[in-house]
Amino acid sequence: MEILKTKKILYGSRSWGLVIGSYISRQKDFKTKLTWEGTGNKRVNSKDMVLTDDVFKEPKILNFIFDSVPKRWQFFDDFIRKEPWSFGKKIDGGLQTLYYIGDKESMDEAYFPILDGLIRDYPNVKFAISTHNVGASGMDLRGKEQPEASDWNVRGGDFSEKVIKKYYGKIAIFDMRDIVSTRPDGTVCSFEHKGKTYRKLCPEYNSNKDLIHPNTPEAQARMGKGFLILLTKMFCADKIPRSLVTPKPDILK
Repeated sequence: MEILKTKKILYGSRSWGLVIGSYISRQKDFKTKLTWEGTGNKRVNSKDMVLTDDVFKEPKILNFIFDSVPKRWQFFDDFIRKEPWSFGKKIDGGLQTLYYIGDKESMDEAYFPILDGLIRDYPNVKFAISTHNVGASGMDLRGKEQPEASDWNVRGGDFSEKVIKKYYGKIAIFDMRDIVSTRPDGTVCSFEHKGKTYRKLCPEYNSNKDLIHPNTPEAQARMGKGFLILLTKMFCADKIPRSLVTPKPDILK
């Protein structure tokens, strides 16, 4: 924690980022508390980029929330490359979370080249990538039946597989899909679709039946701790005991 407290980290997300920030900000037992800063009710979009160029005067995890607009992953690249921000010269690490929201194009085709360019052009910045979040199935708050094979779970699952195949062993991966689809006993919440197994949000991690968010105390803790492990992998990989190293994913075996 002493090392992580000294880092300047840019994190672009949606509501799941708020879940993580809420958990980390509540922790009082850390020997050294991390500074988590959000953008409040303001959302980054093409009309209002929200962030100022001097926001990284001090070390912190800066979590900006982006609007659900096309090319939303481009904001992360803009903040790092363009004036007046030029965060690529100021930050130590960065992560952009991606979500399918009615997109016709494949996110891997749109975002992987952007991330690869950032890794190439900013060798002093530690970049990470996240797998796609997953939703639960059943009757939602509006009384509408939500299927297992939603775009989030199927298209998102295919994207997650591509993330692991391309970036495993190269940069740190925040596998939030696995975090919220795996129970403490190791069993997973999954389903079959067109002969392929996909993950879904375990129902016990969702308390209000919106079927979207990991909002129970246990789920929030899993997400928050998973994010801290991600930061450890990014900046302190040599300090992780070999016994705690995550086994190689099955799709790579």
